[in-house]
Amino acid sequence: MRIAAFAVVGVLGFLLQILVVAGLLAAGWHYLPATAVAVEAAVLHNFVWHERWTWADRTSGAPGAASRLLRFNLTTGSTSIAGNIAFTALYVGLFGLNPIVANALAVISTTVANFLVADRYVFGRAALIVLVLGGPSRAAAAELKPETITAWNQYVKVAEARMQRELHQGSTVPSTEPDGELIVIPSGLIHHWRDAVFIPGATLDHLLDGLLHPGTPPPQADVLASRVLARSSDSLRVHVRLVRSTVVTVTYDTEHDMTFRRHSPTFASSRSEATRIVEVEDAGTQRERARAPGEDHGFLWRLNSYWRYSEVNGGVWVELESLTLSRDLPSLLRPIAAPLINRVARESIARTLQALAHRFETLVTAARWP
Repeated sequence: MRIAAFAVVGVLGFLLQILVVAGLLAAGWHYLPATAVAVEAAVLHNFVWHERWTWADRTSGAPGAASRLLRFNLTTGSTSIAGNIAFTALYVGLFGLNPIVANALAVISTTVANFLVADRYVFGRAALIVLVLGGPSRAAAAELKPETITAWNQYVKVAEARMQRELHQGSTVPSTEPDGELIVIPSGLIHHWRDAVFIPGATLDHLLDGLLHPGTPPPQADVLASRVLARSSDSLRVHVRLVRSTVVTVTYDTEHDMTFRRHSPTFASSRSEATRIVEVEDAGTQRERARAPGEDHGFLWRLNSYWRYSEVNGGVWVELESLTLSRDLPSLLRPIAAPLINRVARESIARTLQALAHRFETLVTAARWP
């Protein structure tokens, strides 16, 4: 059975890959380039055995071995290298696994895809090649669908109703442990996170005044630039250039409407809604351009932020609740990618609060507040 032969060759290639990785790590290599070299060694090993055994009935005496080797490297080799590097980085960076163990898991994660590519393209017949290949691949783009917007609007409505009830109950001491979840909706994902920070020495009056008159905030990892577009006594319209990084880094030009409400002398809240989110391609270069809707990656479609400010003895509690909307993930990839997505969301909300706290703590320390 061909799949059995494929599996045997794969096991031998796997052992070779692990041996090469171990040798290169022992020689002082970083685990990612070591993974790339080891995978290529396994790819060449596997190609020879597939030629002479797995697909021997199709290749024995047939010309074009060099062409098949090139296709094998461009398809199975490319997916193996990219997949192994991505999964290895995920398993090492997210779960803290040993690089050799991470390599073993990465091999398992890419085996099925490689068999399908090899069977239907590299060693397949010409008719199958045309049928399967079809044409050159394109970078993945995502379209925001009406059913996704409807589900988002419904979720926001329910969440905001709950927040209003909490506001009427007054201020409480929030938890400083980030808490969040990933909600699957039609063709999309809602990222719902909540976190808080305490700013010692601050007062609610000074905090709100600083938020309504931000001036030039200090740099923040997620924020490349910001400016106020309009201001009233209790609202702001601001432009923010955001950057989001997971496996890739994506830049956005965004505009936000912020409204502040004072509930009591020691308790206030604000609501921020992104009214414009545009993905920027080649940001910061001469080729910079805005991607059209449906042409973007779909990593950030909507962004709402809800803030609460509670003055207590010694400072102010600042609580942030964030709702964002992104494209969905294939169900097979979701269990693997969801932990990475959640980590990025958790770190993003933590950085936002830490940057805010640092800014106002600096003002307190500098005695710029009476």
